Amino acid sequence: MSQESSYLVADIGGTNARFAIARGSVACGFDLDQVRRLKNEDFEHLRDAAMAYLQSCEGACPTRACFAVASPIRAGRVQLTNATWSFRPDELGGELGMETLIAVNDFEAQARGAPLTPAADIAEIAAGRPIKNTPIAVLGPGTGLGLGLLIPDGDTLKVVATEGGHAGFAPRTDLEIEVGRILAREYGFVSWERILSGRGLVNIHRALCQIEGKAWTGDRPEEITRDALAEPGSMGARVVDFFYAALGGYAGDVAVLAGARAGIYLGGGILPRIQTLLETSPFRSRFLGRGPMSGYVSDIPIHLIQSDGAALRGAAALAEQGASTS
Repeated sequence: MSQESSYLVADIGGTNARFAIARGSVACGFDLDQVRRLKNEDFEHLRDAAMAYLQSCEGACPTRACFAVASPIRAGRVQLTNATWSFRPDELGGELGMETLIAVNDFEAQARGAPLTPAADIAEIAAGRPIKNTPIAVLGPGTGLGLGLLIPDGDTLKVVATEGGHAGFAPRTDLEIEVGRILAREYGFVSWERILSGRGLVNIHRALCQIEGKAWTGDRPEEITRDALAEPGSMGARVVDFFYAALGGYAGDVAVLAGARAGIYLGGGILPRIQTLLETSPFRSRFLGRGPMSGYVSDIPIHLIQSDGAALRGAAALAEQGASTS
């Protein structure tokens, strides 16, 4: 594989930064080599984490890079939304010895990488009947809640990065309304991300404890999901049930707002860990509960990305696209 077809790629969230060397192309697919996950808290700057990764790599280093970051992307300095790191792509590229380094929104990369994900890493949630030449939506809860859209443009796909996780939470049951009220007293504006994220699991847990008159036990997201997997009917299970109902509502909203009739991909770091609870959750019924638009969404395929390589492959695809237009 030539040096021209290899890229340094990274998926940088609020908690972890994952790096890899991607080799290949959109046409043939990308292989990910030397994938490593580093904790943000172990490094003062993104530059330090990237340097540490490159020093650990074997073989020749690529000269082009694409970093997918959990942040809106503007000209100049990029500031991560849920972390202290900030950087200028041109300066960072120079420090790392790259000819070019581009920064993209993490769910722009996640969206672009979804259709490049190997079939073995995709679980079918609903088969549906996809309609060609309509958008695909890629969404997923992790440290935050991301949303990206793929828009067909002839033989290519255009990626639209969004901040859809910060749209307003739309409760649909008495319990959801009460949880929304509790969170509104704390935060003022309650976005979907306040519910559909790692911190969202904690928010739901705290609110349900308050509603049920129980002392909050301080559980972290991983403790909540572990409880849910181990004990049906537990508080953790009720939190996850609430979470999946909200996710179904959000995904259905995205589907009708974006006209995403070619499919929905569910990604992010949380769902693969609690995939076994998805089938018995209210996700599907909430997704379909659209009144006169229920038939519209019933034909939309839904897929779950089970691996964490989509954003890295998407970053490689965007790096390849940038190289072809430079």
